[in-house]
Amino acid sequence: MRTNTGPARAPDDKLASLRAGLEADIRPLGDRYTDDHLPLGMLPEIVKTLRGHGYPMADDDAPDEVAGALASEELARVFPSLEGCLMVSYACARYIAAAGPPGLRERAVPGLLDGRKVGCLASTEPDHGSNNAAMETRAVPRGDEYVVNGCKRWISNGDISDYAIVLCRVVAENGQEEIRPVVVERERSPYRTRDLPKLGLTAFVTSEMVFEDCRVPRENCLGPAGSFKNMQLVFRTLQWARCRMAVVSLGIARAALEASVAYARKRRQFGRLIGEFQLIQDKIYTMAAEIDASRLLIHRALTSIQEDRRSDREASMAKAYATEMAVRVTSDAIQVHGANGLSPDYPLERYFRDARALTIAEGTTEIHKLVVARSVLGLSAFQ
Repeated sequence: MRTNTGPARAPDDKLASLRAGLEADIRPLGDRYTDDHLPLGMLPEIVKTLRGHGYPMADDDAPDEVAGALASEELARVFPSLEGCLMVSYACARYIAAAGPPGLRERAVPGLLDGRKVGCLASTEPDHGSNNAAMETRAVPRGDEYVVNGCKRWISNGDISDYAIVLCRVVAENGQEEIRPVVVERERSPYRTRDLPKLGLTAFVTSEMVFEDCRVPRENCLGPAGSFKNMQLVFRTLQWARCRMAVVSLGIARAALEASVAYARKRRQFGRLIGEFQLIQDKIYTMAAEIDASRLLIHRALTSIQEDRRSDREASMAKAYATEMAVRVTSDAIQVHGANGLSPDYPLERYFRDARALTIAEGTTEIHKLVVARSVLGLSAFQ
């Protein structure tokens, strides 16, 4: 039998310190801006506060993905929209740091990491969601530039973005086309955006982005034509973003479970604490088990990504399971609270709305199920 005779491990101490700091400094913001947009001018100071509490936002050459996910889970537990916003900006910074030319890296990465600038990943279009092969946004060469025309929709951070990694159908000099990422800098290459209201995660902006004769320097079309390595990096970034979106679901589910445990320990009915009733205990068990299962799936996927292995199956399984898990857990949390769970005086209805939005973001559950099934069966549902 293993016994713990020594002091707590440093990672546990760091997480405990981060959790305490987030409770004190970030939870009030999460409650204040739960159904409103967080003022952009606050982001640099918020990032500074997060770093002071040990939240990792540094451009580490070899980040510990699991440690980063643990920290993100803590932030998502108190303010999921903020975690979503920073996660997408961080993904943008990671990609530019890995594939961008020196000038672009110097302009973009520091601001994206310290909150002075915001980034987004623009793939989904009005008529094409997960079907990138049907993408219509095009980048046509003209002198030393590409001219980008097209529309993207439901893009996280789009309306507040300064940098957008836009997947385009890039036209080569010989007329052939291939899908490649183009970094569009809003200050240099203006584009139009508008916010798209949605059910939950209101402070996590999702938007429509319109590119009309948007002139972008050729160097911002990342990776040489036909570069398999470059597209590998695109897919790896998308897989990482899907895992971190699953982490947001995990944080929301944990908050719902913790609220349910606290409520079940104090609410009395029929002369007893409701936490003593077997049906309530069954719900608490199921919620706790599904949360732990989701965390393990997420950490497995992130470890695979960090080890630079093909991880589409692992990332899709983690994203689909964790986001659907959060819907089930938040729904059960409402049941534990009874009518109080439906009231805005309690956070449960907010947790449910936030969780439901995440089953669609970064690829719907149905698409991720098909990705996993294709890997298991060796048969594709896509033509």
